[in-house]
Parts: sequence; structure tokens; C-alpha cells
Amino acid sequence: MHAGSASLVDEHIQRLDRALSGPVRLKRRMLTEARDGLDDAVRDLCDAGQPPAAAQRQAVTEFGAVDEVAPAFQAELAASAARVLGLRVLAVFAVTAICSDLMWQGAPWTGPQPPLGYLVLSASVDWLGKVAIASALLGSLTLWVATRRGRGVPRRVLRRATAGLVGVLTLIATTSTALFAWSAGMWDTALTWPPMIAGGVAMAAAAVWLSRAASTSLAASKA
Repeated sequence: MHAGSASLVDEHIQRLDRALSGPVRLKRRMLTEARDGLDDAVRDLCDAGQPPAAAQRQAVTEFGAVDEVAPAFQAELAASAARVLGLRVLAVFAVTAICSDLMWQGAPWTGPQPPLGYLVLSASVDWLGKVAIASALLGSLTLWVATRRGRGVPRRVLRRATAGLVGVLTLIATTSTALFAWSAGMWDTALTWPPMIAGGVAMAAAAVWLSRAASTSLAASKA
């Protein structure tokens, strides 16, 4: 293509870019493939004797208006973002299940039996974790089956499922922080116990990792 002749294609891809929301790498790859397809179509039309401007207009028209093609692109982005979130949840809680006990084993402090409220809060964190794992596992399996069958999960279902999982993760973050702070308040030496320090840092890093995936998934499912 001649220099400066791709303005119509550029504008169309830019509008499509603005209309989409989701995982950055997948979105970039999808836009690149769309752009390559348009470039090929323009090149073929030019080889057939059409002027560059007319070839671009025809290629863009045949590709489809942004509001016509964006839903299919967005559905794939939303499904991918949901899969990433589900896999991250499974990874984080699998590691947490192993590491949580290590934070307490061999702890050098002793004290009275924790109050009932503390025990209830601890049980709630465990229960919410199991809910998150089950939700992520079920969602990942559903998306995998739908992909294998060439079907897409309805956007409304995906949006509600994502919002529900994010809500559970938010509750887990809140209750886990409260439990950690309560533990530090009851046992002062907990803040100097290396496994507790390492566990706190790991929990914070995991929360950031999950929150980024959750934000992307929510945005993609609502776009």
C-alpha cells in the first residue's frame, strides 16, 4: 500500500480499538489480525484495478461497521478475561491452602483460647475461600466446554458470574485483613515472626494480582 493511503483503515481500527475492553495482549492481537485482513483486502482490490481510496472504502464496508463487529470481538475478550480470573483464583487459593498453615507452625507465642468472634471470622475466611474455588472451577469448566462446542457463554450470564466472583473475592480480602490484624493484636510477637511477615507480603501481592484480573474481567464483561 502507498504511504498515507491507509487512513480509512487506520480510522476504522482505531474506532474498533476504542469500542473494545479486555486483556491487553489478546486485544492487540485481535486488532492486528483485523488490520492485516483489511490490508490484504485493500491490496487485492487495488491489484484488481480499484483506486486505493475506493479499495479502502470497499474493504471497510465489507469488514463491517464497528457496532456490528465489536460484539463478537468483545465476547471473546470477556471470555478470555473471565478465564484468566478463574485460573488466577485457583492458583492463588491452591498456594494459600498450603502456605496458610506454614504461617502458624512452630509459632513462638502462646496465649488464651481466641474469642468466639475470632473463630467465627477464621471459619468465614475458610468458607469463602471454598466458595471462590468452587466458583472459579465451575466457571472455568463452563467456558472450556462452551469453547470446545463452539458456543459462547451469554454476556449477561458471564457478567453476573464475574460480578459474583469479584464480590466473594472482595469479602475474602476484607475478612482476611481483619483476621490478620486481629491476630497481630492478640499476639504481639506475630508481627516479628518471619512466616507471618512473609505470609502477609504474599497475601498482599496475591490481592494485587487478583484485583488486576478482576478489574479487567469486570470491564470486559460490561463493555
